[in-house]
Amino acid sequence: MVLSTPLNNLLIKLILKTRNVTIKGRSKIRIKKGAKLLLADNRSSLVLGFGDSTTASFKYSGFSLNLMKNSSLKISGKVIVGLNSAITVEDDANLFIGDKTYIGAKAHIRVAKNITIGKNVAVAWNVTIMDGDFHEFFIEENRQNIQKDIIIEDNVWIGNNVIILKGVKIGKNAIVGAGSVVTKDVPSGCIVAGNPAKIVKKDARPCH
Repeated sequence: MVLSTPLNNLLIKLILKTRNVTIKGRSKIRIKKGAKLLLADNRSSLVLGFGDSTTASFKYSGFSLNLMKNSSLKISGKVIVGLNSAITVEDDANLFIGDKTYIGAKAHIRVAKNITIGKNVAVAWNVTIMDGDFHEFFIEENRQNIQKDIIIEDNVWIGNNVIILKGVKIGKNAIVGAGSVVTKDVPSGCIVAGNPAKIVKKDARPCH
């Protein structure tokens, strides 16, 4: 169901029993049985559907939040996710986002198992992060549906239109260039770019 901002926030307060989550815009929320949104402390907060960004936005631009059965979304500190974004945490899966992390507009985060995003992470617009295939397929008669954790460590900067795929670890202070497709680990302090993403420079440190 798509609801207005006041109704969204009332729904969040009633179901998740927290006043520290704010949803802006005309958004869609699904919260299934056993789903939890956990705030590390009273100072932690989550804003969904923030800002106007540089992407196209409309009168009812909002957010899509899907917490499926027995899933958890844990927030530690202050976290902001931009408008027109979607977060889906599948059954029994877990998403953690750390303090002072900003995720830009039109982000798509889909969690099959575990995704961890550290603190002071800056994510530009139209970024996709997903830790699974989300469909089954066959390789030599063997059924496949692979899920592998994603870890994004502290102080990482991710450019616009980046895709981060299953099993990737991005180390501290790394920078991922715009339009990159990340399929392998990124060492700390490295700049990567391209499809697939490759190291183009070392000893980097984002300024944010």
